[in-house]
Amino acid sequence: MLIGLIADVHSNVVALEAVLLEMHSLGVEKILHAGDIVGYNPYPNETIKLFRKRKIISIRGNHERALLIGDTSDFNSYAAFALQWTSNIISRENLVYISKLKDNEAISVDDTGIFMAHGSPDDPDEYVYPEDVEPGLLTMTNSDILVLGHTHIQFKKQFKEGIIVNPGSVGQPRDQDPASAFAILDTGTKRIELKRTEYDIEKVIEDMRKAHLPEKLALRLQDGV
Repeated sequence: MLIGLIADVHSNVVALEAVLLEMHSLGVEKILHAGDIVGYNPYPNETIKLFRKRKIISIRGNHERALLIGDTSDFNSYAAFALQWTSNIISRENLVYISKLKDNEAISVDDTGIFMAHGSPDDPDEYVYPEDVEPGLLTMTNSDILVLGHTHIQFKKQFKEGIIVNPGSVGQPRDQDPASAFAILDTGTKRIELKRTEYDIEKVIEDMRKAHLPEKLALRLQDGV
């Protein structure tokens, strides 16, 4: 089975639609998301609606947790503003959806054990960068594949114990490539391919300005930083 791996969509339904279209063309049958559905961008309700429609399996990220408890003290001013804006427009139905998500998730598909964590397996807020990756993260999850998010930086590391992958960010890449990032897992071969696809960034920027979201958040989409 081909499984799509995504993370950090951050209310960017335009980017998500582009990724889902590409996944469909590749024959992806199931999609997993490693947290942060909302935040930063201007389409929280539309994004969650698409998650529900496509039955995307997601965990919570730090933006979901902050939204639910109303605490953005650990966020920079731009992220905090965007999350407050989100809290003002998100529907009750979508808040209920977020409240039911777990902080991590372990699933098995075709005898392939997959563990999703937004930060790290033992700390949902930890930033795990490529240089921080070590096989102990896999062994503590007893999985073949560990899927991470949070950093918005795409990478894949192969160990004898299995693979640790961050598919990168769909909605706000930060690895100097503005194209949406994702990955494809083939459970038959246990191989993962990192992918990118372009989307209409200018439309998102225009809509962010209409929503009066911070200009800094809009312009960073152009550079992938």
